Amino acid sequence: MSQLQSSLLLGALSLIPNDTLRYTAIGLAAGAGIGYAVHLKRPSIQLNRLEIFIKGTEEIILAAKGSCLRDVLSLAEESIKLLEVKRSASVIQCRILDVNRLTWKQYRILCRDIIQAVERVKRVRTTVQLIVEAERQRKFTEDIATTQTVLARTTSPSVAGYSVSLGISSPV
Repeated sequence: MSQLQSSLLLGALSLIPNDTLRYTAIGLAAGAGIGYAVHLKRPSIQLNRLEIFIKGTEEIILAAKGSCLRDVLSLAEESIKLLEVKRSASVIQCRILDVNRLTWKQYRILCRDIIQAVERVKRVRTTVQLIVEAERQRKFTEDIATTQTVLARTTSPSVAGYSVSLGISSPV
């Protein structure tokens, strides 16, 4: 929390004249914060974030397939891994929908499975990004070599045995 927010919060609390009301307000604020944190940790919310992450990774793979023609097989392997994660996410979604009341043990298992799926998507995304960067480096190296070749040709004499100066050719 920033210093300004802390100052505003403490200033607002100091305006409450009764200690009982002040502690009640602190308790309600803490309860609301805990409730919001628990809401963010619900398996359905985490699964929704996973699906958004998967869609972003699919877009990266699609863009990479257009620019990295040399590594199509590697990208296909990563696409398969991503499809496996999507299948896992679908299975998790079915488990969430199937349960009427979620026990603590089921909650922990679902959260663990979702976290593992997120880690798998991160690995796929990192691998694809490495493939894209390797292709960019290859293109940069190719451009450097092409530019150096052009420069080498322009600085060497155009005809062997002759030197060019001021537009007049003379034998060397």
